[in-house]
Amino acid sequence: MTDREILESILREMASMKDDMASMKDDMTSMKGEMASVKDEIKWIKEQQKEDHSILKALMHNSEINKAEHDKMSNDIAHIQGYLNNIDENLEAVKDIIGRHEVDIKVLKNRSV
Repeated sequence: MTDREILESILREMASMKDDMASMKDDMTSMKGEMASVKDEIKWIKEQQKEDHSILKALMHNSEINKAEHDKMSNDIAHIQGYLNNIDENLEAVKDIIGRHEVDIKVLKNRSV
């Protein structure tokens, strides 16, 4: 192989390498665009995650408030039930007393006659 052939072979190889490098440059440019797109998506996901976290915290707070209100209502209902039971017992006692008084009144009426 002559010097000229060797030089031409080297030049062809260099041209091929130049084409390969241009192709790699295009690939890298494309990858940069894709990376920018991925970064934008990650940024959006992080923002959405923050918003979801805030919503979740608000829902948990509301749940705690609702539970406290539910517990208070249950407590109030228990007190009302106790109060109503007490009223029922007092009414029964009043009925017993009225019944005894009616008997006493009848007995007294029968004696006065």
